[in-house]
Amino acid sequence: MKTKILSFFALSFSLFFSYLPVYSQKKAELIKSLWVDKPILIDGQLDDWKDSLSLYNEATKLYYNLANDDENIYLAIKNGAPESLTRILARGISFTANIENKKIPAMITFPLLDRTPGKKRNETEQPEPEEIQKRIIERIKEIRVNGFKEIIDGGISLNNSYGIKAAAAFDSKDNLIQEIAIPIRLLGILPGRTEPVTYGIRINGFVGPAAVQRRDMTNFDDMYGGRYGGRFGRNFDGMYGGMPNRNYPPVKISTSTEFFIKSHLAIKQ
Repeated sequence: MKTKILSFFALSFSLFFSYLPVYSQKKAELIKSLWVDKPILIDGQLDDWKDSLSLYNEATKLYYNLANDDENIYLAIKNGAPESLTRILARGISFTANIENKKIPAMITFPLLDRTPGKKRNETEQPEPEEIQKRIIERIKEIRVNGFKEIIDGGISLNNSYGIKAAAAFDSKDNLIQEIAIPIRLLGILPGRTEPVTYGIRINGFVGPAAVQRRDMTNFDDMYGGRYGGRFGRNFDGMYGGMPNRNYPPVKISTSTEFFIKSHLAIKQ
């Protein structure tokens, strides 16, 4: 039987509120983009990637792969550590494609969880891991875009008319899988481009007082079926590194972590 996800997220939450330094890989690593003969199905599964993501970044603890065909650029990501999953669920991952060395390149942020309070569930027992994961996925309802010439900055539906696709799902080992597809035309990449494209992958974090971080993280209570507030809400001091109930420290904490890669578009052989 799978390990209870309750203890998994308890560990993740405590790790999250520890001080997490910002790692920055200023030099973009050159990688090879994979060519795909048919469009990848964006469903949060790794079937089209042969169930393997061969690239890994130590700073973010993410496994990933990049691919393209003549129409789209595809990105697949899998978290490789509990603390990275916690931060991904809190603020998502931002993926940028910088074509012209812009200060603000085209960017997609996903997944974004709907934090609108829902109806409290009258449950006497902790939901099973599969049920909790299902509720998390159900709260992913949009993609955030910035810096696209043809799209107004902000949230767009998962079923949008721009051709941008994104999906997430948990695998059998409780890892969160994300897939993204972006039409090449939206990025301004011209046919026959020979220069590499620089990409950024960033796990977004909090930049603000610890009180704000606590407030936002407690919003997970409803997402997890109303069970976490009762179990953890009375034990913030012990669970979250001795955070006081009042007079929160004014110091700002940043937990964003990012790295950069560059790659030529793959060509059909």
